[in-house]
Parts: sequence; structure tokens; C-alpha cells
Amino acid sequence: MKSMQKGFTLIELMIVVAIIGILAAIAIPAYQDYITRSQVSEAVTLGGGLKSPLSEYGADRNAWPTLVGVNATAGSGQLNATLVGKYSTVSSSITGTYPTGSITVAMTTGKASGGNLVLATINGGSTWACGATTVDGATGSATIAAKYLPNACKP
Repeated sequence: MKSMQKGFTLIELMIVVAIIGILAAIAIPAYQDYITRSQVSEAVTLGGGLKSPLSEYGADRNAWPTLVGVNATAGSGQLNATLVGKYSTVSSSITGTYPTGSITVAMTTGKASGGNLVLATINGGSTWACGATTVDGATGSATIAAKYLPNACKP
């Protein structure tokens, strides 16, 4: 009488465990980089949301405003803005003298914590350079690793 084999052998199970280990060793770092890129995209969104209001304010008053939080009452020379996100914070002042200026967004949480993303303009906000790019003569900067920057901000 012939007996049929049921189940898996030890070597087959060890091969499956080794394959899963190799896949996990590749997938986990890639996923962590993906998470960090999504956190940095919040910084780009916070800074990018200020581009239009700043260019309009600058065109009207020939100067840059001071940014105040959403819950604050904006006074003369001030503009309400969302300054704090879950992973990043926008500086409350625009550096430079109109029409040249830059917005600094600091990463506060995650792998990119402590890094900065700078959006810069030299023409009153008509065009903005993000991160390590140059647009119409304006050059942004970033202390965040280039692999975490969105494509629009990469050198």
C-alpha cells in the first residue's frame, strides 16, 4: 500500500520563510521612504497654498505681509494663513524685500524632521521655485534629502 504525503516538508517551509524575509527587507525601507515623501508633500502643500495670497497682497501693497494663524485676527500688514500642519510648520514671516522673497517650511515630525523647504520668488510671486529648483531666476532650497522631495522640487 502506498502512503500519500500530506503537508509540507521542513525545507519547503524554510524556503518560504526565507523568501518572505527577503521581501520584507526590501519592502519595509521602501515603505518608510514613501511615508516620508507623503509627509514632505504636506510641507509643499502648506507653502504652496500661500503663493497666490502672497502674490496678490504684494501686488496690492508693494510689500510682503506678516503671516498670522487662522484663529488670530489679522491686523495691518498681516495675512491669515494655515501655518501648522501635522508634520510641518510655515514660518510666520516672508524673508526678503518685495518683489524678492521666500517662504520657509520646517518639517517637525517624521524622518525629515529638522529639515526645511524654501519656496522662493524674485518677481513678486508670479513664479515660485520649490526646493532645489530654479524658476525664472529664483532658486529655492531644501535641507531635506532630495529623495524625499516631490518631483517639482527636485534638482
